[in-house]
Amino acid sequence: MLSLLTTVIFALLSSGASALSTMPTAPSRVSLKGIDASQFRHPIDRDLTSFIQKTPLNGLAEEAIRRSFALVEQGVRLDLLSSSVKVTPDQLPELHSSLLEACEVMDLDTPPELYVQSNPQANAFTLALRGRNTSPIVVVTSALLDRCSDEEVQAIIGHELGHLKCEHSLYLTLGNVATTPLRALPFIGSQTESLLQRWRLAAEYSCDRAAMLVAQDTDVVAGAMLKLFAGTSRATNTRAFIEQSREYEQLLDSANPLVRASINMQQRTHPLPVKRLSELEKWANSEEYANIFKTYGDVEKDAKKKDSNSNGAHVL
Repeated sequence: MLSLLTTVIFALLSSGASALSTMPTAPSRVSLKGIDASQFRHPIDRDLTSFIQKTPLNGLAEEAIRRSFALVEQGVRLDLLSSSVKVTPDQLPELHSSLLEACEVMDLDTPPELYVQSNPQANAFTLALRGRNTSPIVVVTSALLDRCSDEEVQAIIGHELGHLKCEHSLYLTLGNVATTPLRALPFIGSQTESLLQRWRLAAEYSCDRAAMLVAQDTDVVAGAMLKLFAGTSRATNTRAFIEQSREYEQLLDSANPLVRASINMQQRTHPLPVKRLSELEKWANSEEYANIFKTYGDVEKDAKKKDSNSNGAHVL
């Protein structure tokens, strides 16, 4: 009787192990070892950043800005430690693991400190500067975590990592400082301000690309954008949202020139939602995007990671 019972238990355990071995594991992201920010920057962002990097006295100005931002960062860190929740391996461990995976994909050696801030508005932000002796800071709001899936949250974190990788706070500030004399001049001043505005918007396009590199799935990034812009988690049809972006592009192309000029002249901190999605879809289908994975994709390492995951499931 005991022998029969042992046989039955062994059969059940073997069946369970076999079933677990066929369970789908979480998709493993391809790491982009050695990728530089210039590889995914939007062309306007890339060109203007390169121009600023080559300007005289750039080194002195950069050092002054870094020192100033260090003081700001210190105050922000203290405020967050006092009023928000710091994500660690012991606090929100799944979110911490997601952050580390996103950093590995983007080849960021120093992961930022991630905080969750209680806020009814779904949002995320960073100081967009990598300190020399301290970890950078990224903040996501509680509403963002409640509204988006884990993959969508990771894509949004990827967007913020894009700002850090590009150090947008540093170079946009240097651009503002360098163009201060020009902005006081008639005609040239307005043209300069327009160029800076285009740069700020291009920086957001660059970071949408970073989100895409982390997610490696257009639907995930589109889903994150959809929920943020709709203000609700009930909007889930990413294909319909992509079609909406195409409809906007077609209508804009055929619009009255005065209407088109009016829309283009509007001052914004971020590009129009449908414009962001349209630009991202074009880039995701481009050779530039595919070549990034051909050049920097650590396929061998990620294949071993997948094998390890599969073997782990089989042992269970």
